[in-house]
Amino acid sequence: MSPSKTETAPLEVSVERLAGSQARLTVEASAADVDRALVLALGHLGQQYKLPGFRPGKAPAAVVERAVGWEALRQHAIEDLLPEVWARAVAQAELEPVSRPDVSEVVLERGEPFRFTASVVIRPEVVLGDYRKIKVALSSVEVADADVDSTLEELRQRYAQLEDAGDREAIRSDVISAELTMRHNDQVVGTPAQLQTLDLERDDLLPGMADQLVGAKVGQAVEVTLTMPEEYAREELRGELVVITAEIKQIQAKELPALDDNLAAIAGQGENLAELRDFVRAQLAEEARLQAEQAQEAKALEELVAISRVEVPEVMIQAEIDRQIKDLELRLSASGISLEQLLASDDKQMEQMRGERRQPAVERVQLELILEDLSRREKLEVSDREVDENLQRIFSKGASKESRRRAREPLRRELLLGQARRWVAARARGESEPEPAAT
Repeated sequence: MSPSKTETAPLEVSVERLAGSQARLTVEASAADVDRALVLALGHLGQQYKLPGFRPGKAPAAVVERAVGWEALRQHAIEDLLPEVWARAVAQAELEPVSRPDVSEVVLERGEPFRFTASVVIRPEVVLGDYRKIKVALSSVEVADADVDSTLEELRQRYAQLEDAGDREAIRSDVISAELTMRHNDQVVGTPAQLQTLDLERDDLLPGMADQLVGAKVGQAVEVTLTMPEEYAREELRGELVVITAEIKQIQAKELPALDDNLAAIAGQGENLAELRDFVRAQLAEEARLQAEQAQEAKALEELVAISRVEVPEVMIQAEIDRQIKDLELRLSASGISLEQLLASDDKQMEQMRGERRQPAVERVQLELILEDLSRREKLEVSDREVDENLQRIFSKGASKESRRRAREPLRRELLLGQARRWVAARARGESEPEPAAT
């Protein structure tokens, strides 16, 4: 419990600004604050200690102090008073700390002011460029007939009928059922003998896999040797050589539906092929529009960063790296892998991993600081209603009030950053006001 903040006198606060977004504060609270803290500390200690002849909390203050000693009482009062006075000090000095304070030179004596010195990293100053002059046009959206034809072909593939191909060798248009076992450095990766269905015509197979399965027959064990792509989901396997043993269980031939009005009925879009083509064209146009908007926003934000200046404190960089690694741990755990296993399998040390994430962390924090400053200047706000609506979407009905409360302000910040991104992009393409976010 912290001392009551009612009727507290203003603090004496001096601020010395240092390099690297650091500040040293010298803080002095009144003797009345000390007296109040000592009274509360005596009450707490009186509840904690069993004193002969008194029920807990009923012993006189002088008896409690003699029993526990001045030093214990003094330390308890400091622990109670320091967080409250620190919060008052940074609010009074209008500072935004981004690190925990390093407190020293603490003085608390009965009848004397409470004094301490604290060093802290504060939110760095942002120098915004003339962001209202950023101009980034939105690319025009066009859908070629060839793109529509390609999507219709994908639909035919999706609704193909499969028939057993018997004992013949697999060809490129076939679908193979096989038990797959992946090995990396002679160690099994993932689940061994996992039954999977492989469409040799689809692009979602690992590069080079389909080529090595063409010609396979039912009952064979085919060894497929691959270099894993750099974008592979499991980070520890990116760029690595693996061997996949495929036990062929079945080969099926595909019979594609005709490219006619019946395809529209099968797909459930339109009454005939012409209407299906119109639907596909509209879908592709919408996808292209979203991609163009994302590219335009990214370019506008890139220009915003280029014309602005901010020195990102090291503590904020390290906090962002911590967040990235925590996110990686969560993704790995979903696959049954620990971070320690990843580091061991890739001959990678934690410091190397942190080093690889440093520049992305700097860029992310830099952009967020700039967007926060812009949000203040333009008076952008996120309403309580918007926060509540998003909390309802994120949390299940069984989520505790405490978990919702903790998520409230971080969520408000993320929503505000999103609003600022859209604001910058809209201004850059010539709109006076950005379109509201989808809800």
